[in-house]
Amino acid sequence: MPKIAKAYIALVIASGTTILLTAAGSWSSANLRQFALYLGLSALASTLKVRIPGLEGTMSPNFVFLLLGTATCSFSEVVAMSLICALVQSVWSTAKRPRFVQVAFSAAALVVSSSLAYKLVHLLAAGSGVAASVACVIVAGSIYFPVNSTLVSVIIALVGGESLGQVCQRCYQWVFPYFMGGIAFAGLVSGAYVPSAAWKGTAVLIPAIVLAHVYFRGRTVRHLPTPVRISAGAEEYPVEVGR
Repeated sequence: MPKIAKAYIALVIASGTTILLTAAGSWSSANLRQFALYLGLSALASTLKVRIPGLEGTMSPNFVFLLLGTATCSFSEVVAMSLICALVQSVWSTAKRPRFVQVAFSAAALVVSSSLAYKLVHLLAAGSGVAASVACVIVAGSIYFPVNSTLVSVIIALVGGESLGQVCQRCYQWVFPYFMGGIAFAGLVSGAYVPSAAWKGTAVLIPAIVLAHVYFRGRTVRHLPTPVRISAGAEEYPVEVGR
């Protein structure tokens, strides 16, 4: 693996670890029952993985609950949800047992993406005086998607020896409609149910997420080539790169 790729992985993992420690040190929860509900559903959504054609990575609808969390949960709760989602997505039903560094990078990338989206959304909301749930969710999604996609695309490009533009193009081709649909639906649900009746919103999300998963899984399976490992020397990277 190129030295620059190793340095990049170390930087992302260090950033994610710092955020985790900060969130743990400032833990707060205004509604533990709601947090437990979001945590359980986001973990369950992490098992609904869709492999991205042309890339050694998967995507799952767990981001929908992370986006809803930006409007209803504390920063530490969103970080905790991100960590659990990444761990479940990395180790659930994998063709090959992932290495620790692979799981650590995926978790760190998800934590960095969600925490950055949370902080920027609440910073913008405080500055503008707008605190509507639907606005928070949509803006959070608009930040989360490019940050997460870029973090993952960079390491794939560095390890695979491809240009970042080529990787991003393939990534956006498949991931963009998936995320835009999830962001739009999360925004609608947050406007209708959050925060007054969050449990109703999550109940509405469940069948919609399952149907979306079935659709995108069928759509991507038709375009999946024979799996090819991205390798550099004796090392391989990554079996699962969650987003």
